[in-house]
Amino acid sequence: RFAGCQTPIILAPMGGTASGRLAAAVSNAGGIGLVGSGGHTIDFLRTEWRAAQTCKHNADLLGFGMNIKSLDSLPADTLGDLVRELRPAHVYLSFGSLEKYAREVLDNGAALYSNAGDVAVALQHASHGATCVVLQGSDAGGHTHHRASLMALLPECRSALDDAGFTETLLVAAGGVADGRGMAGSLVLGADAVILGTRLAAAEESDYSDTQKAALVQAKDGANTTTLGFFHDALLGIEEHSSGLPGRCLITDSSALQRRWEQADAAEREAIKKEHQNSGRETTWAGAAVGLIKRVQPAAEILNEVTREAVTALQGGNALVKAA
Repeated sequence: RFAGCQTPIILAPMGGTASGRLAAAVSNAGGIGLVGSGGHTIDFLRTEWRAAQTCKHNADLLGFGMNIKSLDSLPADTLGDLVRELRPAHVYLSFGSLEKYAREVLDNGAALYSNAGDVAVALQHASHGATCVVLQGSDAGGHTHHRASLMALLPECRSALDDAGFTETLLVAAGGVADGRGMAGSLVLGADAVILGTRLAAAEESDYSDTQKAALVQAKDGANTTTLGFFHDALLGIEEHSSGLPGRCLITDSSALQRRWEQADAAEREAIKKEHQNSGRETTWAGAAVGLIKRVQPAAEILNEVTREAVTALQGGNALVKAA
């Protein structure tokens, strides 16, 4: 149902990770590549968009993501002007109401995505014209609601959308999908496509540093090696992310500073920030499925591998049901 896609995989538009180069590589491999702009300026997005154009890419599968709360602080016509200028095929708007911005995307020919952490918000986005609702479960590495898992959310949300008359609204699963088994499970539960974030953060074309990519590969048992990143945001000087929501990140030696932080005054907190910065440690945002990442790979190889695994898993599940 995603025209032109060879596989129903979408790159999460992660700020600091989803570069123009990575988005282009994903689109060229048959998935939807979204350039991330989180925490950056419009000029940064333009620069990364130009970088994508210089790489081999599929323009019909290329788009970008923006934070609605960031848009709220900009002049009223910013999004519409940007869509007309860059001509993306896909636009992903996060963390806010679509009502104010939907027509600026849809009237300029782009598909509109927006994320939700529960059924009520998914229905709201559909009523405002979302082409695709990205349902983000509690295992996600991105700034997420951490309310429920995809296992619970997807079937109910698909049924609720259909019952409300939004049968043409596509549903995309995000959070905890890192291999073909996760993709297959999401499709069976009602998704039309999946978001890959953490898995593609470990792609060769990702903007993550070599140290961060190595940390993703080394991490095991994401339930015990990741944590909600309120404290890590604070170490980066972000008292609260513009979404008002925490991300999930790998636990590092800096995580041990949290108890001191909670008891510290303003001056001591500045000292703790400097201690973290001088340590050379990097915050590595990652979902709970991080333990499934075995190596750094080209994006095309990741998409092909995940797709093959999904086909095998779906065929295996079909055989099990027939046997029963």
